[in-house]
Amino acid sequence: MRRWREGTVAGVAAAAILVPAPSSAQQTILGRSDVRGLTELVERCAEHPDSLSPCREIGLAAIALQQGVGLVGSLGSDIPGNPSTLGHRLGRMPRLGLAVSGGLLGVGIPPVGAAGVTELEGKETLTLAGLRVDAIAGVLDGLRLGPSIGGVLSLDLIASYSHVRLPDGAGVTGSSSGVGLGARVGLLRESFTVPGISVSATRRWHGTLRAGSVDAGTAAQADPELTVSSLRAVAGKNWFVVGVMGGVGWERYAGDTRLSVPRGTTDASIVTGHIASERMLYFVSGWYNFVITQLSAEVGAAEGVPDPFAERGGTYDPLGLTWFASAAFRITF
Repeated sequence: MRRWREGTVAGVAAAAILVPAPSSAQQTILGRSDVRGLTELVERCAEHPDSLSPCREIGLAAIALQQGVGLVGSLGSDIPGNPSTLGHRLGRMPRLGLAVSGGLLGVGIPPVGAAGVTELEGKETLTLAGLRVDAIAGVLDGLRLGPSIGGVLSLDLIASYSHVRLPDGAGVTGSSSGVGLGARVGLLRESFTVPGISVSATRRWHGTLRAGSVDAGTAAQADPELTVSSLRAVAGKNWFVVGVMGGVGWERYAGDTRLSVPRGTTDASIVTGHIASERMLYFVSGWYNFVITQLSAEVGAAEGVPDPFAERGGTYDPLGLTWFASAAFRITF
């Protein structure tokens, strides 16, 4: 009976992980992704026929920049190297954790530093580096359903700060910082016989980004704001001092965006609207434990999004995968 009950709980938790995040998005290679609001914004930007191409390219650049900065600021797991919630330390005293993560990724984007429209229709890859600091507190220890089944509906609260460095000379602003709040709910706490399984939700707010600069002579300019909404589901297991974890996530990048495209020596088409994109991502990580400290590494891939412009002639393809990697140090009290 006990084995049947343990298997039932683990099966329900695993099924929760395998259910994809709800979305009305279109299907892509691996999961679901979508772009919203961009076609309407580009239609208002392209008042003159010669503005259509630069409006399209700089609009896609705004989406790509939002996705790149948002992903390197959030990475894969919201708590590095831990598939379970932290829980309590003694009695009702919460367990506390502090993690520092460094991430790196390459994101495809139209060459926003180009002075001509023809060059803007090309493609380049930006290397983004990010630093994330997470503070975690175990609030609820959850329910114990059996000798090795605990942490059901446990809860951690997470506060984070991220800083993203953008490459110099690529036509983008030099850096971006953001803060975030989130929570992780435990479905099953890791024990000697069962893996740790949990789901989480976070929200991060970044400052306004910039791609291109009309004042500096580029063919177009985009100033997107950025808010990142993230869902994660992870499962993993420790084996003495080492452990492994896998996870799936969904992210939505959104914000009011201003597009600027020159139409003459003293005139420019300037429009503002709300754009958003969403996509799935997948990641695996491993770690090494030192009593109360831990070193971990993570690799993953995020889907691209479908190109909303069927007649577009640019070579940049927003549907390509974005690979990312990170390393983290965590201490738990």
